[in-house]
Amino acid sequence: MIYNGTIYRPPVEADTMLLPVTEGCSHNSCRFCSMYKGVPFRMLPLADIEAYLRDAISYYQRAGWTTNRVYLVGADPFVLSFGRLRPIIELIKRSLPTCETITMYAAVRNIMRKSDDDLSSLREMGVNDLYVGIESGLEDVLWALNKGNTVAQAREQCLRLGACGIAHMDMLMLGAGGKGRGRESALAAANLLNETKPKMILINSMSIFPDTALYADVQSGKFVPAGEKEMLIEERLLIKHLELPDTYFWAAHSLDAVRFQGYLGEDKPQMLSLLDHAIKTMDEVRFAMEFQRERRSI
Repeated sequence: MIYNGTIYRPPVEADTMLLPVTEGCSHNSCRFCSMYKGVPFRMLPLADIEAYLRDAISYYQRAGWTTNRVYLVGADPFVLSFGRLRPIIELIKRSLPTCETITMYAAVRNIMRKSDDDLSSLREMGVNDLYVGIESGLEDVLWALNKGNTVAQAREQCLRLGACGIAHMDMLMLGAGGKGRGRESALAAANLLNETKPKMILINSMSIFPDTALYADVQSGKFVPAGEKEMLIEERLLIKHLELPDTYFWAAHSLDAVRFQGYLGEDKPQMLSLLDHAIKTMDEVRFAMEFQRERRSI
């Protein structure tokens, strides 16, 4: 089976079995992203999914590995209807009885299209730990980035996931509001996340790639990026105001200037101390010379 496009997955799923089910992105219009540019969206035929799963299981068996977790590959496989997801999940459960969790990217708009009964049934079948791109807690920022949903919708859909027993892993982008908006971005995000209570918060820093619409906005002066120190101050303020002691905070992406992770309860003091030191010692000119952000994939 030949997969069209690059395979992306959350870094924390590095040891998880990967199963391609879609190609491309059903939205493919976020101004900061070009990961799926030129890759038409489509669902893979079930026969192809079955063949890939069979090969993956065989590989794991030869390597002497076991797994209880499968990650469905694609920009937003949760866009598939319940009727399309069910046979894929049944195939996984039938072929891999040890599988307890089936996870994937899920856009807010994907969740909106599923009923509460759909979500509850998917949870009973093993779907959990959905990765949701929150990006920002500010309405105008989501609109400017053409994210495809509002903050109010993100709040409502994450609360629906929680009510149906599905944990969500929320992805947040430092600097998404641009220069001078770090404080309000941090406070807005903290308010949102404190209410929706994600299992994990994954951080990455705003990066301007040349093949994106956001790059053109920067070139024209429409968008002015936040500096490295401002993003670190935003991150510190976010952590300070998060009241989620059991939530895991992951800030170890290749795009992050300062990399760390831990629980927002027991590890919060160390996180704040680390960021205090980084903010105090940050030399943005030297940092720009030595650190280059680039998209990472597997």
